[in-house]
Amino acid sequence: MSISARRSDAVSQRRAADWSDAAPPVTLPPMAETEPADLYEGFADPLLPFPIFTVLILAGPPVAAWIGHRLGLRDVRRGRYTAARPEQIPGGTSLGAMLALLGLLLGFAFSSALGWREDRQAALVAESAAISTAFLHADLLTEPGRSGLRRALLVYARSRPITGADVENWETFNAYLARTLSAQAALWPATLNALGDGASDPIRALVAASVTDVFDAHTRRIAAGAEQVPPTAKLMLFAATVLAIFAVGNRSALQGRPLTWRTFAFSSLLSVVTLVIIDLDASLEGAITLNNDTLAAAIRDMEAAMEDAGS
Repeated sequence: MSISARRSDAVSQRRAADWSDAAPPVTLPPMAETEPADLYEGFADPLLPFPIFTVLILAGPPVAAWIGHRLGLRDVRRGRYTAARPEQIPGGTSLGAMLALLGLLLGFAFSSALGWREDRQAALVAESAAISTAFLHADLLTEPGRSGLRRALLVYARSRPITGADVENWETFNAYLARTLSAQAALWPATLNALGDGASDPIRALVAASVTDVFDAHTRRIAAGAEQVPPTAKLMLFAATVLAIFAVGNRSALQGRPLTWRTFAFSSLLSVVTLVIIDLDASLEGAITLNNDTLAAAIRDMEAAMEDAGS
């Protein structure tokens, strides 16, 4: 060994010794015990229960119009604005600005809720396709690993559909997550067991890639489910709707006009639009829910294939 090589080796050993002396062993704190739902906080914790929110949205604007009109009549009886012509009553500019802002808020909220709902539906369809593909690719393997992997994929597919009952409270949400995550944890061991039965390298690579695609589909579905209208934005939208309709009813009274059916029709229309936005964002509650038909069809096809194979 040359002199320069011995010198470099000695320097390296000295640096390694200095580093071991300077860096004491690090002890990691024990991991806190958490429920599965704690990892997905916010998915099953809406601002208010959907039925209560529906009642508030449907009743809030009409009631606000009536209250605004009654307060406006009180001001008229006190002698305010009696000498002014209707077009001279103040508040027209503010009312127009409030209605314009409300229109922008409703438009942006509706577009976001509809887009995120379509993303969640697309993620569900993509997951159904990924599970079906992995199930078909598993058929290329040999027994007994083939049946084990196909059975594990079927159990996992059965655990994936989620309904409003699964997010009714934290207990049901924890039960759903524990069930589907347990089935997911069994996929990779079943895959490794199936790949060790003498399959060719291309087939093993194909099956392994299809199973990892199933895991990736789960991640994309979780990411799509997390995209929701924030509770503060929902509260702001509701408050803006109520205040705008309140101003409409109040200005009608100040101008000496009665509270007609047109005001209530307008307030009801705003209530319906706001309710549709909340319904689109809920996904698992209300009238507009995610369609699980693609996942149900995949499960039915997998069950039929297992029955035909006699396993």
